[in-house]
Amino acid sequence: MADTNEGKMLTVNILSPDGEVYAHHARSCRVHAIDGWLTILPNHLPLVTVLDIGAVIVTRLNSEEPDYIAINGGALTFHDNNVDIAASFAVRARDVDQSHVEVMKNQAEADMQEALSRQDQSSYLRARISLERAINQINVAKHKKSNVK
Repeated sequence: MADTNEGKMLTVNILSPDGEVYAHHARSCRVHAIDGWLTILPNHLPLVTVLDIGAVIVTRLNSEEPDYIAINGGALTFHDNNVDIAASFAVRARDVDQSHVEVMKNQAEADMQEALSRQDQSSYLRARISLERAINQINVAKHKKSNVK
């Protein structure tokens, strides 16, 4: 008997330099590419794209509540219903260290103010990226599930 989900599901894999962060079957995967949001559904055309700082939102097969993963950019390839994301940094909502991220956010804001006072544009841009990364993790952490599997 054939699998009724054949062709109706994705396999989503997210890797970072620390190893595998996420691997599940899903109904959809939404990502923030450098040119805007993109939703991938089963049987989408093959695709390669660059990802921006943002959330990866995965709706798993047997769940109405999506999984959220914060990434700091990377690359996505899609073919044969496989979504493969190679990210420079990735963390699941359940694994975000809130206190550490708040420190990162506060430091980035202080670094931005310091760079502004020195009129140092490159330092300001680096601090702004650090702030975006911290805010991304804070936003993703708001989607922690109470019953983590």
